[in-house]
Amino acid sequence: MESFVHSSRIDQPLENVFAWHIREGAFERLKPPWEKFEVIGRSGSIQNNGIVKLRTKIGPLSMKWVVRHAEYIPEKQFKDIQIKGFFPSFVHSHLFDRFGTSCMLEDRIEYSLPGGQIGRLAAHRYVDRNLRKIFDYRHRTISQDLRSHYVINSIRKSERPLTIAITGSSGFVGSALMPFLTTGGHRVVPLTRKKHLPPSVRTNQGQIRSQFNLDPLTSNRVDAVINLAGENIFGKWTKEKKRKLSESRISATTALCEQLASLDEPPSVLVSVSAIAYYGDRGDELLSEDSQAGITASSVPNKVPSIDYLSNLCRGWESATHIAKEAGIRVVNLRLGIVLSSSGGFLAKILPIFKLGLGGRIGRGNQYVSWIALEDLITIMLTVIADETFSGPINAVSPNPVTNADFTDLLGKTLSRTTFVAVPKFLLRLTVGQELTDALLLSSSRAIPSRLIESGYQFRFPYLELALRDTLGKI
Repeated sequence: MESFVHSSRIDQPLENVFAWHIREGAFERLKPPWEKFEVIGRSGSIQNNGIVKLRTKIGPLSMKWVVRHAEYIPEKQFKDIQIKGFFPSFVHSHLFDRFGTSCMLEDRIEYSLPGGQIGRLAAHRYVDRNLRKIFDYRHRTISQDLRSHYVINSIRKSERPLTIAITGSSGFVGSALMPFLTTGGHRVVPLTRKKHLPPSVRTNQGQIRSQFNLDPLTSNRVDAVINLAGENIFGKWTKEKKRKLSESRISATTALCEQLASLDEPPSVLVSVSAIAYYGDRGDELLSEDSQAGITASSVPNKVPSIDYLSNLCRGWESATHIAKEAGIRVVNLRLGIVLSSSGGFLAKILPIFKLGLGGRIGRGNQYVSWIALEDLITIMLTVIADETFSGPINAVSPNPVTNADFTDLLGKTLSRTTFVAVPKFLLRLTVGQELTDALLLSSSRAIPSRLIESGYQFRFPYLELALRDTLGKI
């Protein structure tokens, strides 16, 4: 029988640390982004010997893992006991102890490895090293989350749980945001899509019919709405693709805002995402929220430059929220940079290439990349809900944008891989299309989160190397 113990002091009251663990979403929140765990079933809860069914990967193999909660003692302990899985036996004890005004958190795992003594000699070091990396991440996340919720509740001057409705809750950002909110004690109402209903369909009154099922908003008093819905930007920009991009952003947001404005008790705030593509290709110019939208210089003599496609899309996206603003709802337009997490999005797409040692700068590599760690983004979303001084555009980016060449070098360094190969412009234009390549991959946006900095927001990951090491488990 093997034993693994990881303990740390969490600078929050024991009651808060324990409550965090037993709330909905705790397992999802504690899953390291580089680990391939997925909850596929759940019954009961920690308090009543509930069961959690998982799907996990060990190397190329996919298998089910079933654990049962047991031996629950309030503010003292609970255990997770494997019923089915890779290990012949596996018992994980979560132990809590008061340490003054703080909490000592200890995770103790007792397990046996398959294959007897041979299996122990072959796998013990690997399992122990992997567990240490996982629990370093978990304890760090618990501490940071509890600190964030404490700061945000101080801004609100209240610990009353909020009810927050979310569109796009099953997407890359939404699936991380939901457990962050629920473990903080808040209630989340997902606004799911209606099947086979395009957002451009209009009613007899001329309103755009929403593609979302908004019935929960009429039966629940919602404090805030977060609008994350939008067609994935990647893929060739055919006419059909552009139609979907426009409908899923401009038309859908218009319909949502019309519905919110018509409610007897509308939410007090709407947080609707946009993107720093609003500014267009601007070289090394520092871009704050007061900077103008991007323009593309015309190749035709004596012709006025035109607003580029992505910038125009973002302008329309943000303009669609004016309906809510006119109805007295505070509106925050979050202009997102590239959202970084190894669990999804841009970074997950390029990781396989970089892990093979085939990653490299795009074009000349001097274009600026404005980025934001996923952990910071979800914290910012709750922060702007809590802080009533926020309204209008907010650059949701790190205070330290980097060039594409620097991004490439840092990712290669974090993965211990070479990054000598440069991807030529012509190849990108040939494979993903000229318009997408020029507007997204080769454009330069050096955005600064001026309003977040002025507010005193403290970034978890202000520097790219820290963000990459955290999400890749390299700290």
